[in-house]
Amino acid sequence: MEIQERDRTWFCEEIQRCRTSLYRLALSITANPEDAAEAAAEAVCRAYEKFPQLRDRKKFQPWILKITRNEAYALCRHRSRMVPLEHLMEDAAVPGPNLDDTLWRAVERLPQEQREAVVLFYYEDLPTEAISRVTGVSPGAVRTRLSRAREKLRRMLEVNHGE
Repeated sequence: MEIQERDRTWFCEEIQRCRTSLYRLALSITANPEDAAEAAAEAVCRAYEKFPQLRDRKKFQPWILKITRNEAYALCRHRSRMVPLEHLMEDAAVPGPNLDDTLWRAVERLPQEQREAVVLFYYEDLPTEAISRVTGVSPGAVRTRLSRAREKLRRMLEVNHGE
């Protein structure tokens, strides 16, 4: 199906608006800046192909974030190197402007599911219902992941400040 010019323009504007979100989510999964950029770019291509299937444009951000998540995991599977928690990059680039390095580094050390929930909730301002759609788990599971992540972050940050 051919996408009309006004729809292409709208799509491009939305991609520009949420490009940092796509990269940040992909980076939280791949833990590698180059892989994150590749996964985000692949997600944009896939989303453009599937754009005519999007029924509610108000749900564009959760929709494309889910595609980005799937692409990032696919890239990790393809490269057979899902990054273990112990080997997260110590010097990973902090995505987005004005983010606290200490907090971001603590977020990077969270288990994958919790890290993903934190990025989507706190960095991307998605409600738990939207995160549920992106991750494919119940809203209750999202809230549990966020609660456990907050507790782990609290402990990590208390240890860092206590040194």
